[in-house]
Amino acid sequence: MKAAFFITALLIFLAANYYVAVRFYQMIPENILMQIVFITIISIFIGSLLLFFPLYKTLPFTVSAWLYRIGTAWFIAFIYFLLIFVILDLLKASNSIFRFINKDLVISLTHQNYLSFFSIIGIVVLLLFIGNLNYHKKRRVHFDIETSKLPPEQGRIRVVGISDLHLGYTIGANELKEWVQLINSENPDIVVIGGDLIDNNTEIVFDMKLDQILKNIQAPLGVYACLGNHEYISGKRESIRFHEMSDIHVLKDTIFNVTDNITLIGRDDVSNKNRKPLNVIVNGVNENRFKLLLDHQPLHLEDAEKEKIDLQFSGHTHNGQVFPFSLIAESMFENPHGMIQKGLTSIYVSSGLGIWGGKFRIGTQSEYTVFDIIHKQN
Repeated sequence: MKAAFFITALLIFLAANYYVAVRFYQMIPENILMQIVFITIISIFIGSLLLFFPLYKTLPFTVSAWLYRIGTAWFIAFIYFLLIFVILDLLKASNSIFRFINKDLVISLTHQNYLSFFSIIGIVVLLLFIGNLNYHKKRRVHFDIETSKLPPEQGRIRVVGISDLHLGYTIGANELKEWVQLINSENPDIVVIGGDLIDNNTEIVFDMKLDQILKNIQAPLGVYACLGNHEYISGKRESIRFHEMSDIHVLKDTIFNVTDNITLIGRDDVSNKNRKPLNVIVNGVNENRFKLLLDHQPLHLEDAEKEKIDLQFSGHTHNGQVFPFSLIAESMFENPHGMIQKGLTSIYVSSGLGIWGGKFRIGTQSEYTVFDIIHKQN
């Protein structure tokens, strides 16, 4: 079943890329040199991801990194090229319906026209440039979480929540150092990671000694994480070892009492079909304790409500990362991003501090979340 899905998705991807390549080729006037250059460049773009995934563990890191960066950047650019050409072809085909559309004009714009060729490329490149700037602008999201489960004399407990760092081929030491400084500037008591700390290869994060950077996170009550689906892609055992070497406590279908009145609950990712039900994990936890749940994928949110979890922190969705995938995320998840309330349970789904693949945020944001847990005044 998985093989059939993969083959179908691959064929659709190749067919869509062929369509975009043909439409671009039609825009090039009869110039052999220009045509050869175009075919070479488009082949590199399309072939990068196709080479990366089967070969990334055997290729040198530098080669794999470039294949990954080029391929994932192209994937996002390709989506916008695809949308543009589909719209142009629909306009051309709609001539019989919309009389005000000049079919000959549309054809002249899409065939042997350097101006259209470079204009379309320029529009998408500009969009990606803006998306890259937006990605690097990290948003601070803050909530006061009031609870009667903390005594007034305890004062606030500050929890910084991050998710989906995707450390590896595109996000390395320099960027991670900036993030650690950002986290420490909040003076957190606790730091929680909502999964996908690693992208897809543990060897890379070990080689770059990213664990030594993560150790610099300053949180007197500790740093905790649940596993995400990319920890399973990277290899669960080595992923957990990387967390442990980074002084990050992995909560895998277990609980941890951080203070006398705050309990952290970490669920395994749904990649593990045998993960424990939430009601089994929290069985025996005192109802008077503040319960903070880490669950990477925001599925079955009613479980947290039923078990009277005070605060759930999740990630995974990236809020679609770039438009129009944000629309797909909205259709797939009850809460693709942001805070919702279900009964007594507050549920926050982060769009992620890092990113998958190309460093672009179009219509979404990269963020970290600050929760100040405070005593609720009667």
